[in-house]
Amino acid sequence: MLNLNNRLNDGSSNKPRLRMQHSLWGLGKLPMNAATEWTLDEKFARVRSSGFEAVECWLGNNDEMEVKRALDRHGLRLVLGHRPFSLDDVRETVARAVRLGADFVFAQPASAFTPEEEVVRLVSEGRKIANDNGLPFYVETHRNNFTENLPQTRRLIERVPDIGITGDLSHFVVVGEFYGWEDEHAESHMDPVLRCICHLHGRISNGEAVQVDVGTGDCNEARFFVRLWSCAMQYWLQHAQPGDIFPFTPELGPPRYAITLPDGREFSDRWEQSLVMARLAHEAWQNATKAGGEAQ
Repeated sequence: MLNLNNRLNDGSSNKPRLRMQHSLWGLGKLPMNAATEWTLDEKFARVRSSGFEAVECWLGNNDEMEVKRALDRHGLRLVLGHRPFSLDDVRETVARAVRLGADFVFAQPASAFTPEEEVVRLVSEGRKIANDNGLPFYVETHRNNFTENLPQTRRLIERVPDIGITGDLSHFVVVGEFYGWEDEHAESHMDPVLRCICHLHGRISNGEAVQVDVGTGDCNEARFFVRLWSCAMQYWLQHAQPGDIFPFTPELGPPRYAITLPDGREFSDRWEQSLVMARLAHEAWQNATKAGGEAQ
């Protein structure tokens, strides 16, 4: 059973809603193939004017204040990501989140080869550390982490059934080599994870590459992910309370994540694609509410 106290909530009596946020990492090396990268202020101005409300960041002591001040200048909220191998790693990030006023923390836990018992303790006690400081704590599904494949992630959910998940489903799709075909039963295999998702990362895989350009979002790959996202949102809405917020983040990484031409130039405009991801997320949300997922 999902821990309902581990949800992002603004303290209002408003209906549960979708919140769009962006990734600072995904804003790297933009604009596309330009000689000069946008400054932080240029990036955040574009993020804000395009309807995003927050930015996900991985910060250290050397850059936390620069980024925080830029976010504040543009009226953007902060979310912190990290990759903990120990509870001290969690404590450090939670302390930073409290100091900077972040809304929640998400974690890419340990490695795929870390013993299961260690990961269970890391995510269970890590969440308690965050929750005790008033912060939701989510575990991201991601390659090269314990959660890199469905069997391991499903076992983790069995051990920690009230876990909250940051779902980057592109990793499951590329590791499992799913194409979205009916006889793959991808939705069924992912169902235990979809039921725990409290936060989504918008990246689309075609089953071979983890991040592909989906054009205007009409291709089969995009439609497959809209189905997955809609399902996760519908489950979340079934238990949603007034003031609850479901965050969605287009997270399209720069090279080497992004596929490039032999000379290193990108041929997919990640900024424009992030706007496509945001539109697809709104479509998925509408599908979820129409399907009866909204809390009564």
